[in-house]
Amino acid sequence: MDRALFRHNDTGGRSSFVRLKQGSRVPTHAHHGTEEVVVISGRVTIGTIAMSEGDYLFTEPGDEHDVVAVTDAVIFVSSQKATPLK
Repeated sequence: MDRALFRHNDTGGRSSFVRLKQGSRVPTHAHHGTEEVVVISGRVTIGTIAMSEGDYLFTEPGDEHDVVAVTDAVIFVSSQKATPLK
């Protein structure tokens, strides 16, 4: 996983492009703030939601999910607060 960081705020939130190789996985994690994800290219699953290029997902505080790259993918992620991995 490669990350291009654009913003990092005082509460630990950040905005970045994340490049994922096919088959890679971000472990299950819980959100302390909101998170927005846009799929720029490729296909991923976020929790139980299948997403492809152009899809958008809004995550509420307290939601938990993993991320799996079905294909090579690039996603844009913007989080309000830090998101610790389990």
